[in-house]
Order: sequence, then C-alpha cells, then structure tokens
Amino acid sequence: MNLRQINLLWEEYKRKYNIDSDVKISAVKYDTDKYVEGCFNLLELMEGKYILHLNKNMHLYSDNYAKFILFHEFTHFYDFINCPYEEQDKMFMWMNAYSEYHACKVTLARFIEMFTLTEVHLDKIQLPGPYKEISIRRLLVESFYRTKICFDQFFSTFQLNDFASGFRQLMYLFGYLSLFKNDEWMVEQTLASLHFEDECFTNLYHGLKNMEFDQVIDNYKEISEVAMLIYIRASFRRYYDRDILPDDEIGKITLDNYKDYIEELDRKKAEQERLAQAGQ
Repeated sequence: MNLRQINLLWEEYKRKYNIDSDVKISAVKYDTDKYVEGCFNLLELMEGKYILHLNKNMHLYSDNYAKFILFHEFTHFYDFINCPYEEQDKMFMWMNAYSEYHACKVTLARFIEMFTLTEVHLDKIQLPGPYKEISIRRLLVESFYRTKICFDQFFSTFQLNDFASGFRQLMYLFGYLSLFKNDEWMVEQTLASLHFEDECFTNLYHGLKNMEFDQVIDNYKEISEVAMLIYIRASFRRYYDRDILPDDEIGKITLDNYKDYIEELDRKKAEQERLAQAGQ
C-alpha cells in the first residue's frame, strides 16, 4: 500500500467522522518492530513530520485487517492534531493514555458499526485478523493476557519499558470494554483480575470515558509515579547490600528523597570497601 492509497483512506476516515482538516500523511515507512503493526512517532509529529510507520508484513494481511490497523493509526493522527495540551509532558501522557483508549474504541466501533455491545456479541460478531477473522471474545482475552504478561514482567524484572507496554495494553482493553453496556462491571472485574484495585485505575477509566482530560493526566501521573518508585526501590536493592540498606529502610525511599539516599549510601559503600581493603 503506497502513500497515495493511505491518504485516500485517511480522506475516507475524515469523511466518516466529519473531520475538517487539510493535514495529510507525508510519508509511509515499512520499518516497525516485529510485533508492532503500525505507529506514529510523537517526536516526529511534533516536528511536523507526519510519517506513518507500518509493519513490513502489511501486504500479506487481508484488506479488512489492513484497514483496521490504519483506522487505529488515523485516530492517533487525529488526536495529535486536536491535542488539548501544548506542554510536551502532558501531550505525551494524553497520547499514551487517552489516544490509545480512543483509537481502540473508534476502530472497534467502526468495524462492528455499533457503539453498544452485550455478551451476546462476544462470539456472534467476527472481526478482521491478520489472516482470518476472530471473535470479540478472543480480542478481549488476548488483550487481557498481553496486559497481564507485561505487568507480570514489570513486577519480575522492574524494567520501566515493561510497565509502559502494560499500560498501553490496558488502555487498549479499556477502549474495547467501553463499548459494552455493562462496561463498569467488566472494568472492575478486569482490574481485580490484574490485582489493580487502587481507585486510581478506576478513576482513570472514568476520565477516559467521560473525556475529562485533566483527570486522565492526573491519574496517569499518579500511576506512573508509583511505577517509578517501584523501579527505584528495586534498583536500590540490586545495587546496595542489606548491610548498607536494610529491607525496612527501603520503604522510606520516596521520589523526593531518593537522591539524598544515593549520596548517603554511596558514602557508606565506599567506607565499607575502604575498611575491607584495609583489613586485607
């Protein structure tokens, strides 16, 4: 699929949603990672480079699935053009939270031509897949397990990229679930299964659903800060032995004081090493 064909589909998307914009996609590159079907690079968009990155296997997919991917990415493009924030940090959070949720909601609704789902639709409605159709049930199950795997990996290795992947997958899942009549219950059960029962996640969903963007930013920031603190404390444990940093002391480390802890613990570590060398 070349740039002209993609921009024709972008025009179709704009007509579908009554979008008044002359902005066009400037280039298409088939260079995404193996497991990424498509994406825009937000830094490129901010520089005015409207480049759509796609998986090189796109030409092997069914036309409907290729369109499914493109409509998802077009929603990101639309959201960027209409982002309510100018500050880079807030723009990143809004795109990573609301736009991922929005893209999944819009794309699923577009292909099933309805905005309210019930349990009867779980197996009845079929969606385009890369090579064959899949049910909405399978879409939800796979989305849930991708979310769980990413977060389980984060709590195992404490790498922030795993948290970012898990958060993005959760936004996908929120977008799909928002179309269900009993979405509140489904979100509650999903969060319970993930052991995310903190009200921050529930409030985030409500902010997404009600387009209360400041609430989305505030809750995303709070959740991210908790993840950052988990990462920092795990890093401290990897680097400092328990005789320098006891377990009961780790809980006192915060985002506000962790740099002070580094200075003090490095001093203790250096002193311990000096004494060890002197005793040899």
